[in-house]
Amino acid sequence: MAKKIFIIAGGGTGGHLYPALAIGAELKKRTDAHIHYMGSTFGIEAEKLPAMNVEHTLLPIRGLQRSISLQSLGRNALLPGRLLSSKMKTHKLFSNLKPNAVIGTGGYASALPLYTAAKKEIPFFIQEQNSYPGITTRHFAESAETVFTAFHEVDGFIKKKTVFSQATRSGKTLLMGIA
Repeated sequence: MAKKIFIIAGGGTGGHLYPALAIGAELKKRTDAHIHYMGSTFGIEAEKLPAMNVEHTLLPIRGLQRSISLQSLGRNALLPGRLLSSKMKTHKLFSNLKPNAVIGTGGYASALPLYTAAKKEIPFFIQEQNSYPGITTRHFAESAETVFTAFHEVDGFIKKKTVFSQATRSGKTLLMGIA
């Protein structure tokens, strides 16, 4: 049987990165999976992933700045170019790796990998570790194979039924659903 390839995308903050790392570690422990992490050059993952010596791709994407300031306006002005560059990098990675599935753990760093998986009809899963799901989760939840969460409240914010478990906090329920 061929080794399954998973792209695990998320970052910006530790709240998105560390669940991604936990899921990847558990997948490696339970299966012979090939794991490739995706994140942003602007998030915590830009420091942590290289230091951990894991296979990864960092996108030059930054989240939409919602505050009103000159700095925010400047960053938002750069967004179209960053988005185009990140989209091309994501497409190339997907073409090279040919993943069996994509797992998103939230944050702006997971949006393009989830979008690409949807466009290429690659199954994707979402791990939502917050009681109030973020923009990326809310946007992609309906198209996801499954949304895993540790909070019943998430059901009130998305149109897809979630899989709830206290074990979701460590990624174990998600692994039973995809591995």
